[in-house]
Amino acid sequence: MANGYKTGGRKKGTPNKVTGTVREMITKSISKELESLPVLFSQLEPKEKMDALIKLMPYIIPKAEVLAEDSSSQPMKHEDFVQKIRRKIEEINLSKRDTASSIS
Repeated sequence: MANGYKTGGRKKGTPNKVTGTVREMITKSISKELESLPVLFSQLEPKEKMDALIKLMPYIIPKAEVLAEDSSSQPMKHEDFVQKIRRKIEEINLSKRDTASSIS
C-alpha cells in the first residue's frame, strides 16, 4: 500500500472466488441432503423425531427470549420450555411402555 492507497490485488468490494465456490458447494450439498430429509425423518422413532424437531426449531422459528406458560404464571425461558417438552415426551414414552407391558 503506497501512501494509503491500494496499488494492487483485487479492487475493494470484489468477491473472493474461493469463498464463492465453497459457499456454492456447501449450498448444493445441503440442498441434496434436504431432499432426502423426509425419507430419513419417516424412518425415525417418535422420540428421535421430537429430538430432531427440537434441535431444528431455533433455525426455523425465531428463538424467543421469554415464553409465558399461561397468563397466570411466571415467564418461562426457552431452555426451560425445551426441558419441559422433553419431560413430557419421556412421560408419554413411559406411559406407552407401561401400557404395552400390562397388555402382555
